[in-house]
Amino acid sequence: MVSWEITARNQIFLLSLFFTDNSLVLNMHYFRNQNHYPFLLILFIAFACTEPSKHSESSKLEASGEILRIPIDSITANISTGLIRYEDYLVNVNWNSNALQFYDLNTKELHKEITYQQEGPQGVGSILGIHIQNLDSILLFTQTVPVITLTDTTGLVKNRIKYENPEGHTNAFVHNAYFGSAPRLINNQLWAKTHIPVQYSKMTADLMKKSVMGYRIDLESGSSSKTGLNYPDDYLDRGLKFYEPSLVFQPDFTVYSLFGDHRLFKQNQDGSLETFEGQSEYLDESLPLFPVDGERFDTQKYLTASSRYETLLFDEYREVYYRFAYPTLQIEKEEDLMPLRENPGPFVIQVFDEDLTLITESYFEGGIYFPNNHFITEKGLYLSANNPENPEAEEDAFRFELIELKD
Repeated sequence: MVSWEITARNQIFLLSLFFTDNSLVLNMHYFRNQNHYPFLLILFIAFACTEPSKHSESSKLEASGEILRIPIDSITANISTGLIRYEDYLVNVNWNSNALQFYDLNTKELHKEITYQQEGPQGVGSILGIHIQNLDSILLFTQTVPVITLTDTTGLVKNRIKYENPEGHTNAFVHNAYFGSAPRLINNQLWAKTHIPVQYSKMTADLMKKSVMGYRIDLESGSSSKTGLNYPDDYLDRGLKFYEPSLVFQPDFTVYSLFGDHRLFKQNQDGSLETFEGQSEYLDESLPLFPVDGERFDTQKYLTASSRYETLLFDEYREVYYRFAYPTLQIEKEEDLMPLRENPGPFVIQVFDEDLTLITESYFEGGIYFPNNHFITEKGLYLSANNPENPEAEEDAFRFELIELKD
């Protein structure tokens, strides 16, 4: 079952992911509010990022103070439901209008907006996420049906690719802001993330061993095959943990991180799995377990206020991986927990070299950035500075600060 709710004018985005016994359910809400601008992930929010070599342990990740400001119109939220940088463009996935907005990073202006119909001969459904191979080959993904729409900057549908998802797994899950896992196209084979359609509190070690985090889709035939991206055998050894991954598909291997594990994992094409230590000094040494017998408050506290790892990114310019992590917050009342749905609070960015060695990590106070809105250029990592508590946040502009890796 998939449920979508959209209001006409949005400034706050809420993604609520939850599982029923039969399916993964996504609820997406938009609404505009002068007092809040955040991108909300009610149940699960995930960030994990890594970094490669050329850097020493003396390297530091620092806020530069350099601001990139891009004006937006009144129906575009200042927090994005998905950002992709492609060449000199920052592409915003605008769920509110079912559109892609191409902003020129040189002129800081909107270059082109493509609005897609949801129904009819040129209908593409509700866009969940996108992958840009080039400007003549833009792939649109929806969670409602196993269909990938091929389009380009004309906005016309060039092809619809109906694919088969492996038994026991959801449609390809391509979301450009949640536990970043950008697809990769290799020789007409698309590697993409998936989910296990089971109530997360019901997950077992046996089911996890039979499941994968991603699969490969043949864009010619629509057939799919499991990629060998199995969960680590020992992930649930201590007990149940939330198991959302963030994946970086490389040409010859996949690097991934999991919500409840300090390690990074490297899955090679030959099937071998390598593990790398990556514990953050800011997180609990023993990561918490899912409160199976807890109340709703306990579950949400675990998902939004406990030590955890989220999005993992690869920086091709510096050949490093960035991983976003969140320290434990002391929350005892539900009214203190609710704001975390809009604003995740303090966070850490770890930097790993290309050998997956942790070389540095930096702690960022809450109330300044919105970390799941980010992108990378030759200059460095940009983070949204439109946190709802930031007095300099702007309603009528995307506002990013450059975060630099300095040796």
